[in-house]
Amino acid sequence: MYNRGGYIHKLSSSSGLVFLEKDWDGERLPEDLIEEAGLTGHELKLLESQSRAQLAGYSKQGNIVTFEFKLDRNSMINKNCSNFYLASEINGWDRAIGNPLWLFKSVDKENSVFQLKMDWLYAQEIGYFAFKFVSENSEWIEPKPYLPTIEKNNFGSTNFIFCSKRTGKDIFTFEIVKGPETQNLNKWHNFSPRGKFGYSQSSTGSSFRVFAPRVQEISLLLFSNSENEKYEKYDMSKKEDGCWETNLPIQCEGLGYKYLVKNIVANDVSKTFSKEIIDPYARALTSRDGKGIAISVQENYSKKKFITPPVEKLVILETHIRDLLANAPIPKDLKNQFNGLTEWLKSDDCYLKKLGVNTVELQPVLEFDAKNKEEYHWGYMPVNLFSPASVYGSNPEDGSVTLEFQKLVNAFHDAGITVIIDVVYNHFGVPNHLTILDRELYLSTDENGKLTNHSGCGNDINSNSGASKKIIIDSLKSLIQNYSVDGFRFDLGELLGIDLLQEIEDELVKEFPNIILIAEPWSFRGRLPERINQTKYSLWSDLCREELFKFISGNGNKNAILDLLMGKLDSQNLFPWQSVNYLESHDDYAFIDRLCSPKDWQNGTPPMHTIKKAKLAIAILLLSPGIPMLASGQDFLKSKKGVRNTYQRGDLNALDYSSLDKFQCVHEWVKKLISFRISEDAKMICLKNYLPEDHYEVIDGPSNSFGLIIHECKRTLKDESIVIFVNANDNEINFELPAKINDNEYEEILGDKISIFGLAQPMEIQLWKTKKSL
Repeated sequence: MYNRGGYIHKLSSSSGLVFLEKDWDGERLPEDLIEEAGLTGHELKLLESQSRAQLAGYSKQGNIVTFEFKLDRNSMINKNCSNFYLASEINGWDRAIGNPLWLFKSVDKENSVFQLKMDWLYAQEIGYFAFKFVSENSEWIEPKPYLPTIEKNNFGSTNFIFCSKRTGKDIFTFEIVKGPETQNLNKWHNFSPRGKFGYSQSSTGSSFRVFAPRVQEISLLLFSNSENEKYEKYDMSKKEDGCWETNLPIQCEGLGYKYLVKNIVANDVSKTFSKEIIDPYARALTSRDGKGIAISVQENYSKKKFITPPVEKLVILETHIRDLLANAPIPKDLKNQFNGLTEWLKSDDCYLKKLGVNTVELQPVLEFDAKNKEEYHWGYMPVNLFSPASVYGSNPEDGSVTLEFQKLVNAFHDAGITVIIDVVYNHFGVPNHLTILDRELYLSTDENGKLTNHSGCGNDINSNSGASKKIIIDSLKSLIQNYSVDGFRFDLGELLGIDLLQEIEDELVKEFPNIILIAEPWSFRGRLPERINQTKYSLWSDLCREELFKFISGNGNKNAILDLLMGKLDSQNLFPWQSVNYLESHDDYAFIDRLCSPKDWQNGTPPMHTIKKAKLAIAILLLSPGIPMLASGQDFLKSKKGVRNTYQRGDLNALDYSSLDKFQCVHEWVKKLISFRISEDAKMICLKNYLPEDHYEVIDGPSNSFGLIIHECKRTLKDESIVIFVNANDNEINFELPAKINDNEYEEILGDKISIFGLAQPMEIQLWKTKKSL
C-alpha cells in the first residue's frame, strides 16, 4: 500500500493524512507525497502521540509503548462491556481474554478511552507482530480500513501491526488547499498572456514578471549570496493583464530568488495560505525546489553555423546523459555532467562518433524532480521548462549549467550531430510550482475538480489554456534561441492535443523552418487523430516495432515488412518521414530481451541464432523509408536482464562498453548500415515523398522470405536500382529471379559474407546495387 515510502489518505474535502513507511527523520516534510496524490497541502503537523495511538493502535512514549483505543459511539460493541484485552500472535489471540497481563485500563470513561502499557525494549525485541483489541465478550474492535499499518491474515481478518521502525512519528495531518477553484476561471482560461516573463535586466536595473491572475498577493524574495540565505522581500504589483511585476533599481544578475504566493484556501477570502515557489520562467535553478538564479542566457550562435540534415536523412540514437557517461572513459567527477559528454565528444573514441549516427535524441534535460545529484532519474518529471537540469551542472549554485549546456550542443554540432531534445510538457513533477500559481489554469481537472491522470504521472497539462500554451511555446523558443537545439520529441504528445501541436508548429516554423518535430502519438487517453498527417510532425511507429518483432520471431506478415520497406506501413501517412521507425526505446523491454530470455544467455552471450535475428531486424529498420531510431547500446545487444520498466534502474540502463568489444561484429554491421543510410547511395530509401508503385518489384519467396527491387526511375531493370533480399527462415533460400534482372550487373553492398546474387543464407539480409559504368 505504501508508494515511495508513504501513503496519502483524504479524510475530507479539507483535510488528509500522510502515513510514512517508517518514522520521520526530522528532515524534509513529506510534501512530495501529497503532491503526487494530486493534492496541494499545507500546515503539515506530526500527529501527536495519543491521537496516533488511537488511530493506528499504539505509540512510543519514552521507554514505554502505549496501546490505546477510543471506543466509537457508533460501535457495535456492547456498551455495558468494561473489560478489554490486547490480543495478538504473541499471547495466543483469544487466550488473552481474562488474563490481567493484557487487560486495558480505562483512562477516560467519558470518552471511552482505554490504554495498555508495555516495556518498549520487550516490544522492540519482538520487532513485528499483529494485534487487535477484544472485549471480554469476544467482540473484536476492527481497525480503520484505510490504514496502511494493518494487514489481513489467512482467515480474512484485519489486524493492527506493531513495527519497531514506527514508534509513532510516522503520521502527519495536513490541510487540503483548493485555491479559487473555478472562481473567475472562464475569464482567464482563453486569455493569452503577452510579453516576456521571469527575470530580465537593463541598464537601469532589474525586473521580474509572472502571470498569476487569480492569486491574492505575490512578493519577490531576493536572496543574498551569503550562506545564511538572507533575503529581501519586495511586493509585486498586479496589472490588468493578470501579470505581477516589480522593477528594482539594482543589478540582480547571479542572485537567487523565489516568489512568495499568497492565496485563499478554498473560495474563502478570509482564509489564506502562503507558499514559496520557483519562478516558472527561471533560466537556472539551484535544485528542483531551491532558488531560481537571476541570469541572462545569451543567444547561442551555433545554430547559424550548423546545417540540420533533411528530415528523411536523419538517423537517430536515443540516449540518456547519465547512462551514456556511467562507464565512459572520462574522469569520475564528470560522469553526471554536461561537461563530461562535451569532453568525450572531442575524442574520436567517443561511442556516438564511432557509431556514426547523425542525430541524437537526448532524454529530458530540463530541470526535473531528482532530490539530489546522486539520485538516478530519467528526467520525465519536470519542475521547470526553461532551466537545464541543475544535477547535470558542475556548480548548481551559480547558473553555469546554462553555459555548459550550450557548450554541449555546440560540441554535438562540431561532431556533425543534430540535437533533438525529449521534452515533457504533458505533466509536471514534484514540487509542482504551477499548482500554487493557478491549479486549474495550468492543469486539467475533471467534473469533480480532481486532477486528471492520463499521463500516469499524477496530473495532466491543461493544454487548452492560454497560459499553458504560452509557457510551452516560450520554452521551445528558448531552447532553440539560447541553446541551438535542432528539434523536439514531445513525450505523450496526445495529451498536448492536435490543436496545440499545430499551434506549436505554426509558431516555430515561422522563425525556424528546419525545426524537427516528433511526437509520441499516444497517452492513456488515446491516440492523436489522423489529421496529424497534415503537419510537419513525425510520429513514433509502434506498428513498425511490433510487426518487425513478429516477423523476426517467425509469426509475422511479410507483406507488412514489404510495406515497411516501401515506407507505407503506417497507412495514414502522407509522407514516408512521418514515421519514426524503431525496435526499442528507453521505455519497455530491450529488443534483445524480447527475442530471448536472460536464462538463454551463456557466458554473457545470447544464442547465435538470436544474434542473427537482431542483426536482420536492425537492417530492415535502417533500410526502410521514414526516420530510423536506435536505442543507445542496441548496436552491441544491450540487455536489461529481462526487466521491462527500468526507469529507476541505473544499474541496468548504464551502457557497458565492454559489450561493444564482445559484440564487435554486430556493432560494425550497424555502423555499415548507418554509413550506407546517410550516403547518396540510399537516395531510393531516404524518401521525402513516396515513390510510384511501378518503381518497386517484389520477388516472392517461401515463408518469411522475399526480394524487393527498387528502381530509381521506373520498372525497366535498365535503370539504376537496388535489390534487397530478406530471408527470415532457418534454411537457405534460392530466389527465382525475374528473367531480365541479369541484364544489370549488381555489386553487394551489405551482407554477412560474399554472397551469390539471389541466394540467401538463413536469417540473412542482402543489399545489392547496380554497378556504375566506367
